[in-house]
Amino acid sequence: MRTQVKTALCRTSLLALGMTFELTSDLVPEMATELAGWEEGRRVGIGVLPNGPHITIQKRGARLEYLGSGLADPHVSILFKNLDSGVLVFTGQIGAHHAVAENRVIVRGANHQAMEATRAMAIVQTYLFPGLILKKTFKRPPSLTRAQLLAKGRVYAALVPALVRGARRVAA
Repeated sequence: MRTQVKTALCRTSLLALGMTFELTSDLVPEMATELAGWEEGRRVGIGVLPNGPHITIQKRGARLEYLGSGLADPHVSILFKNLDSGVLVFTGQIGAHHAVAENRVIVRGANHQAMEATRAMAIVQTYLFPGLILKKTFKRPPSLTRAQLLAKGRVYAALVPALVRGARRVAA
């Protein structure tokens, strides 16, 4: 029972993360700057070992697209070693840097691409998590300008419809 709950929690969190990658690439200038150096078609997988859940995102044009649940031949994968590690990060109990320091993550693919994906994920988390959680997950929590707070509001407003759309996608 506990494993099913943790799997469902990770699956839901990964859906929210994937859709927020899409939204921030459309609405947040910092994400556009981060994505400028990515080659067209780069796929990033994020998930939990051994059996998932997983998601895949892909750069198309100047934005990221959530391809859906599952791994669709990613160029780089960021994989949590088990459900417990995934739950800690996805619920904002620890930050990604803390998970790496505790050896809870495996990276498959080029290290520089994993670092770029991690920077993009930090932007996504900034716009997804409320300030209270950001204080726990970042070494130095970002202080947002008025324009960034407005963008965060736009991301929040678009998130529920995006989650409904994204829940139907399965990476091929």
